[in-house]
Formats: sequence, C-alpha cells, structure tokens
Amino acid sequence: MSMQSRREYLSAMRIRYLRATARQEKSRILDELEATLGYARKYAIAAMKGRPEQHGPRSKRCRPLQYQMALPVIQVVWEALDYPCAERLHPMLVGTANLLARHGELHLTPTIVEQLEQISRATLARRITKWVQPGAKHIPADKRPSAHLRSEVPIERYDWDEDKPGALEIDLVEHNGGSSSGHYAYTLSVVDIVTGYSRRLAVLGRGQAGVASALERILAEWPYAIWGIHSDNGSEFINHQLIRYTKANRLSFTRSRPYKKNDNAHVEQKNRFWYVRSSDTNAMIHLNMSRG
Repeated sequence: MSMQSRREYLSAMRIRYLRATARQEKSRILDELEATLGYARKYAIAAMKGRPEQHGPRSKRCRPLQYQMALPVIQVVWEALDYPCAERLHPMLVGTANLLARHGELHLTPTIVEQLEQISRATLARRITKWVQPGAKHIPADKRPSAHLRSEVPIERYDWDEDKPGALEIDLVEHNGGSSSGHYAYTLSVVDIVTGYSRRLAVLGRGQAGVASALERILAEWPYAIWGIHSDNGSEFINHQLIRYTKANRLSFTRSRPYKKNDNAHVEQKNRFWYVRSSDTNAMIHLNMSRG
C-alpha cells in the first residue's frame, strides 16, 4: 500500500471510529487496522484519536535567513585563513575580521560586528558547506622542490664488512619531554661504523643551518680522515648546505631507504644512551633516556 493510499485509508477509518458509539464497533475497526496495516493495538487507538493527517508533503517553515550582512565578511575571513572548518574558524572570526578591517581588506559596521559575535558554530558550519572551497593542488613527486635534492643523494648502504675507518652515520634525536609541540633541543649523533668512535652535540631546533653548523664542528674535531657520511631522509640532512659541504670536502654522501631504520643501524642503536654537550658550561651531561 502506498503512502497516499495509507493516508486515505486512515482518514476514512478515523471518521468511522469517531462516529461509532458502540464499544464492539470500535473494537472491530481496531481489529481491521491491525490486520490491514500491521499496527499494534495501542498505536491503532492513538491513530484513530489523533488529528487527521494532511495530504501531500509538509510545507517548510519560511524563516528569513539571518546574518546576511555578515556573510560576505565571514567568507573573506574564511578565505584569508585558508578555508578552515567551522570549529577552527568560529573562535578566530571576530579577531581576524578586525585585523583585516584595520588593513583595509574589508569594512565593518556595528551591525556586522554584532552579527559576527552572535553567529553560532553550527550556523557557521551550515553556511560554509554552501561555499566553494578550492581543492588541494596535487604536485607530482618528481615536481616537488625536494625531489631534485633527493636525486643528488643516492640511496645506498655501507658494506656489512666495511673495514676502512671514516664511514660515518649521522642522526638527530629530539628531547621533547613527551610532546612534539614547540621548540626544544636535539642531539646530533655521529658514529663511525668501523671503529665505533662517536661524537654528539646539542642543537636547539632542527633548522638546516644549525644542524649543518653543528655537524661541521664535529667533523672538524674528528681525530682521523673521513670519507663518507650516511643519513636518513630528514630535511635537516637532505638540503643544499650539507650537499655543498660534502662536495667541497669530497665526501661520499648517501641516504637510507625510506622507513628502513636498519640502513642507519649503528647510529640508531645509540639513541637510547648518549652525552649532550652544554654550550653554556662546556660540560658533558650524561643522559640515559628512552628514545623520543
């Protein structure tokens, strides 16, 4: 039975039920409803005593849209913040709008400011879904800026039976206290895979210039000749500064396979136990920490 037929049938049965005076007649009508529509007894009684159902689709509430004056401003702020979701946009909405207004990017009136302060996160989310958001640009792997640098550093491993001292593995270990947010110290660790000789130096942050300067300092104090450097694929090592340094000093520079820590195993195994040199006191601080 279609929905329209069901409504017509219920309307006719409701008229019969309301006109019935005898209890037995009302009971027969309810029995018929149970057999025809599969209603439970209590639900059938409620359906017969309820208001007649309207035929056709229900009309939607016609309520004017709010925040019409503020919507263009919200869209400018949304685009300026690189299209965030409503949860991230809502707390930054008024502050960013005032900042853009001070720089002449948009015009604010008291009414617009009031609407910006009153709009809820849920309403903001409904409005954002109707705006066109540009999709992320896909850059092929071979077109990315790092692709050229990686092509200059070959993927290789030292021979397992290497016997010529001067083959170094380098790694950077973070001391983040359990949280990777913020700015904190790192330890640059350098190990010779043949002799086992190692040096470490503390650096603040993992900036390319700072790491390159620390590595040059360690290598300048190395007690014998160096012929090779091997690192992982981190941007703190695969960069122009280190590539220029290795070429200028005629050093072999290689990198590990992605996600293969065993390619850099000699320095990786020392990440649980190291010494960090303090730049303020020039003292050696002994640390025995779990790996970050």
